[in-house]
Amino acid sequence: MRKQILYICIMGVFCGSIFCSCNNTSKEKPLLRVFDKYLYPSDIEGLVKGNMSAEDSLAIIDNYINQWIQQMVVLDKAKNNIDKSFEKELQNYKNSLITYEYEQSIVSQLLDTSVSDAEIQLYYDANKENFTLKNNIVRMIYVKIDKESPSLSKIKRMMFSSQEFTDELLVDIQKLSSIHAQESFFDVQMWVPFSDFQKIIPIETYNEEMYIKQNRNITILDDTSAYLARILEFKIVDEISPLSFEYANIRNIILNKRKIAIIEKMQQDLLRSAEIDNNIEYFFDYDKSFVASKEPPKYVDSIL
Repeated sequence: MRKQILYICIMGVFCGSIFCSCNNTSKEKPLLRVFDKYLYPSDIEGLVKGNMSAEDSLAIIDNYINQWIQQMVVLDKAKNNIDKSFEKELQNYKNSLITYEYEQSIVSQLLDTSVSDAEIQLYYDANKENFTLKNNIVRMIYVKIDKESPSLSKIKRMMFSSQEFTDELLVDIQKLSSIHAQESFFDVQMWVPFSDFQKIIPIETYNEEMYIKQNRNITILDDTSAYLARILEFKIVDEISPLSFEYANIRNIILNKRKIAIIEKMQQDLLRSAEIDNNIEYFFDYDKSFVASKEPPKYVDSIL
């Protein structure tokens, strides 16, 4: 009952405050006070969504109020016992936030997000030594099927055939699995960490590398199902990671380099402009030649 009353009071004050503020007839009334700090309805605005139940809304409001009270109590004690001004830190933080927001707005306007396959290939070829594997990875196909299924032996024979694993054979396995399998995976081009397959296939091993090297065709049975997997190719820790596995990572690296180039060019343009317009004034002897000589990164023009 107390919570229901609290909720009604809070929502009533909240709605009344909005009505009053919209009509500019009175000041917002506080919900509560802790020492010299006040919590107002506008402080909890947006916490409660229109599709929330009364119980969920009350729980969110209660949690916010309790945390706010706790924070204010500790803050009051800290202010009375910590003899230090944080004005400089606060100003630096504010300056960083403003600068960051401006940089992001410039980047959003100028960043070209299209990255060609040729660019990714070029970066990969030039930086292969930076793409060594931290995990064992495999290309493999996988089928989980009821171990009593009459199709189990046929699928197993097709998957583990010693013949070359052709596209036609893969299609035949997929067709059969689509009817009888419980789960399957047939993306033969995708490299996946071996540990990810262990989450769906109950493989138990203390030495991943040795297991992968010695088990190209895998059959595991549990009480109800058969797990069939064929490792088509593998690469182990410290080998060079294949391009397809690093594709998304390289694309992000290229985009980040473009972002840095845009920001650096903007900084240098603003610096030179401020210098030319005499908006930078030194009151001591200082070598200003570095401003005029400093150029944007050489890769800027080719990236932007």
